[in-house]
Order: sequence, then structure tokens, then C-alpha cells
Amino acid sequence: MSSKDGKEVDYEQLKHEEFPPGQFIDSRYGIPGLGDSNPGPLPVSKVGVTFARGGLLLSIFLQHAITDGSSLRVFLEALGNQTRNVPTYSPSDQKLWVSSPSLHSIASRMLLDESAFKEWVERCPEYAVLPDLSGPTQPLMQKTNPPIQDPERIGKIFVFTKARLDELRNCIQTKNESDSRPTAYMSLAALAFAHITKARVETELFPIGLPPSQDAKLWNSVNWRERAFPGATENYFGNAVLPAVTRVKREQVNAACYDDRGLALLVPLIKESVDVVNEGYVSQRMSMMSQAPDPRMVGVNYDPRSPEMLAFNTWRHFGADVEWHIPGVPVTKPDTIRRATGGFGLGTALILPTQFGSEKQELYVSLSVNAMQALCEDKRWRHWVDRIIG
Repeated sequence: MSSKDGKEVDYEQLKHEEFPPGQFIDSRYGIPGLGDSNPGPLPVSKVGVTFARGGLLLSIFLQHAITDGSSLRVFLEALGNQTRNVPTYSPSDQKLWVSSPSLHSIASRMLLDESAFKEWVERCPEYAVLPDLSGPTQPLMQKTNPPIQDPERIGKIFVFTKARLDELRNCIQTKNESDSRPTAYMSLAALAFAHITKARVETELFPIGLPPSQDAKLWNSVNWRERAFPGATENYFGNAVLPAVTRVKREQVNAACYDDRGLALLVPLIKESVDVVNEGYVSQRMSMMSQAPDPRMVGVNYDPRSPEMLAFNTWRHFGADVEWHIPGVPVTKPDTIRRATGGFGLGTALILPTQFGSEKQELYVSLSVNAMQALCEDKRWRHWVDRIIG
């Protein structure tokens, strides 16, 4: 493995630097077929091995049109078991057994007629039809005249200790006079939503053609396995994640950056928007997806260049505890897991996987360079952050 300046990468040095995210941005990590108007057959999965001096990097891709993060965890466990000659007891045929007149089988798709599909998309406002096959879950980039110049991007990892997160959760519970503590996810989502939106709005000019919105939007990725179809999802291997959008007035989100009570008030708003994901919500979106001539036509209905939005997701429990046996590698569990992509995102925050019992959480944030600088200089944000990687 070579660095961007052509020098061989030293694994121990990477480890000392806590595996900065910039080391995992490379075209070879890009989504196969993305940006190709006629890609032809694409791999469902791709496993790559990169050797660094003194270590090994294992990269694993699983097509999002087929599976979600929870299924990726199952895939990783099965692959790890294979390296250890340990049987995998997951069923060989994992399907979602649901009987509903509103759901259509894949075999019934009318591949030449997109009208029914587009009607279904209109009933699901968080989704949009992509003009190419770059989906699913890729954002819909608005066409403007003149074209919007893409800002320079960067990614950093913000490390939160369990002790500091507990302090944040206790603070939110007290300010809301609640009987129960909010989850770490809800607390981190509220904190990131407020401060990242503030950094973006203050430093990113509103692109021509994308007028400012009165609302700020937090796009949550919700796993619905325990929210719909009881008993049917235990062995489901596929996509069971849907977006749920929290909409809050920009002024209220900005105020949350300066006042603990204001920050606390965001948490029940996020929870309320996530709780709309029930069986009816899921069924309607499954029906929409079943009408898609190709699932890669389905995108999410936002433009990441709009500074009032943040896409927030978690990979917290995906793969960090999988055990491997790789000849020449002295450990059975990975030192860390990083998101490897073809380029930095814009307006995204992802909770990275950590091993069970870890005393920290890592939040990987991708922003424009100017917004990232503003976020790193935000004292109330940094109050909760233990350290920054990258």
C-alpha cells in the first residue's frame, strides 16, 4: 500500500495516528458502476486485501441494492467463520415472509412502464427517482444554471468517551425533566444536528438554484426489523432500513448550539420523527420499491450541497467483534473499522463500529473544508469531544 505521495504505508504508523479517514479515500473503494450510464452486470460483493508494511487492510463491499448494514454484519460473520473453519448456522435462504395485498413480487414488475413506479414515489416524499442508476439511497442532485461548483471536502473522526456521553445524556434528561435517559444515538444525533448545521450555514454560501430553507433537516436511517411484521424478520437478509426526516426551524436548531435546554428540546423531536416508522410506513415504501424497474433508480430526495441538512447514520454494531483467522496476522479481531469510499461525502455523520464494551464512540463527519474548520473551532461542540482523528 502506498500513500498519496507514493511512499509505502507503515501499518504501525497508521495505528499510531488512529487510522485517519483520509487514508481510506481512494477510487478503488468507490461503488462499482457508480457514474457509469451503462454499467452492465455489477458485483454483489467485493473483497479486497491491501498489504501495508507490518499489517493488512481488508476491504469489504456489499451492494446496497441487495442488503443493509445489519445484513452486512451477517455477511462479515459468515466470512469470518469461513476463515476459522467454524460452521455458520444462519439459514441458507433468508427471506421476508410477508403476506400483504399492497406488496408486489419482483416478478410482476413492468420493466418498460415506469408510470406506476413514479406514482408510488410521489407517495413517499423522502424518495426521488434518480436520472441514472447510481442508487439506491444516493441523493438527488439538483440541476442548476449555472452549475454549482462542488466545494472541497474533508472528513474527520470525533471521538466521544462513554463518560462524556453519559454526561450529555444526563444533561438532556434533566433539562427535559424526563423519567428516562435518551439513548446515546439520540443524544449524539441532536448534538451533531445542531452544531454541524450551524457550521455549514455560517460558512457555505447558498448555491444559486438552491434557495435557503426555513427548516433544517436531519435524515435518520431507521432499522425497522423490530418495528414491523413481528416474527417475520428474524432471519431476513436484505434491506430493512428506511429514512425518517426530522424537520426543525433553522432558528431553533441554531439556538440549540448555545443553550443546553435548547439542545435537549431537539431530542424528543428526533424521537418523534423516528417513531413514525411503523408497519404501515414500511409497507408503503416496500410497495414503492417493488414497482421500481431497477432498485438503483431509487434515490433520497435531498441535495447534500444544501447547508441545512445532515444525513446521520450508525454502524455501531456492524462487524467490530467478528473474529478472523488470517495467516500471518497475530490478532483475531480488527484493530478498527473505517468507512472506505471513493471520496468524502458532504453533510454526513456516521457512528463507526466499535467492539462490545468499548468506552468510546467514534463519529465520522464529512463536510466542506470551511465548515469542518468552523466545527473544529466550535467550543461548545468541542466541550463534548475527547479528541479528533484526521
